[in-house]
Amino acid sequence: MIISLLMLFSSGALMFDSWQTVKGFEGCVDDAYEIEAGNTPELSAILTELKFQDCKDSLYQVTGAQIPGGAEYLTMRQKTTAFLGPVSLFLGWAIVFLFALFLFNSATVVVPVEQIEISLEKPKTKPKRKRK
Repeated sequence: MIISLLMLFSSGALMFDSWQTVKGFEGCVDDAYEIEAGNTPELSAILTELKFQDCKDSLYQVTGAQIPGGAEYLTMRQKTTAFLGPVSLFLGWAIVFLFALFLFNSATVVVPVEQIEISLEKPKTKPKRKRK
């Protein structure tokens, strides 16, 4: 239960981090094209390309989404795809945590196939042996 709770928090942090990265990608690209390096257009173009590559790399490291060569912005499909992975991971760990919480709070487990009850508590008395 503790491991599932920790993984739930970790996947929640990843989910919010990926949302912030996807949301801030367009601003990062806009900032890359506003770089001016004095009067030298070649240096300005190099710095713009480095900043743009940095934006693409940070997006890929956080979300796994890649931008094709000629594109500069994310499409709606790419934004959705980049965000759905962390959301599904978060929901998966939420289900594992709720199942662990259910097992933790129940005293018996009922197996529905054969209607067998398995007690999770220790027996209070020792079983007595029959003497011959």
